[in-house]
Amino acid sequence: MNTMKHIVFLSIVALLAMAFAGCEKQYSEPAATTPVVMQANMTIKELKALYKNAPAIVNAPDAVVAGRVISTDRYGNFYRSFYIQDETGGIEIKIGKTTLYNTYRVGQEIYLKPHQLCLGAYGKMVSIGAPSTDPSYENGYIDVPMLINSHIFCGEMKTPVTPTVISSAGEISNDRMGTLVTIHNLVYQKGETQYTRAHPEVFPIITWAVKNDTDTSEDDSHYGLHTFTLNGTDIVVRTSGYAKFAETPVPFVTGDRARITGVLTHYNETIQLALNTDKDAVKN
Repeated sequence: MNTMKHIVFLSIVALLAMAFAGCEKQYSEPAATTPVVMQANMTIKELKALYKNAPAIVNAPDAVVAGRVISTDRYGNFYRSFYIQDETGGIEIKIGKTTLYNTYRVGQEIYLKPHQLCLGAYGKMVSIGAPSTDPSYENGYIDVPMLINSHIFCGEMKTPVTPTVISSAGEISNDRMGTLVTIHNLVYQKGETQYTRAHPEVFPIITWAVKNDTDTSEDDSHYGLHTFTLNGTDIVVRTSGYAKFAETPVPFVTGDRARITGVLTHYNETIQLALNTDKDAVKN
């Protein structure tokens, strides 16, 4: 009798263990999301051309734009937005959330339905987002889940975009703004932030940027600005103080040649590069 009770007890324990394991697996391994497949009928270049030096609400009910993700906020240098590019150009999508790299991964195909979204520019660099409620900005963030889900769709995971190689300043054009590039033959000139300009004895110019963990705002004084030249043309690598590699030493001194991969942008007439990670900047 004792043996029978022992067997029954062990059987119950085994059944409970199996049930628990089944529940645990169901919780920790959700079903994979099926990639969306759409037919693009508008290029990124055509989309950006709708911007005419003023905020522009896109009126194109059937438009679909496709591109692959080329930026990541995993390392903190991109904030609440990501870039996509196709064969005609690239554009920033202002999505208004953090840890975007979990959903919009480098190389992933993204489909954008731009109808009723807003094209705007900051420093003449065109992006797409929601209509702005702040007069200081021409567009804002698409931060309402319903709007995100009705405008931005994840397609297949593909290989990362191969950067366009640039070896001379003449190869930099408007069509390449917002795209991933690798620039060779850069010559390092100088680096600074607003902090280093004001307090060079406290903040020696050796890191990509300067952190200030007590301030939670996006203050320009945290940014590092490192100037390189390419055939006499200045190109600035601009790094956020919130980047995980902000206080990593810059591996260049004045006169060093560099090869840098990043998203090509501009602020008014200043050509800029935004790094995904400091590993994308090496000596030539």
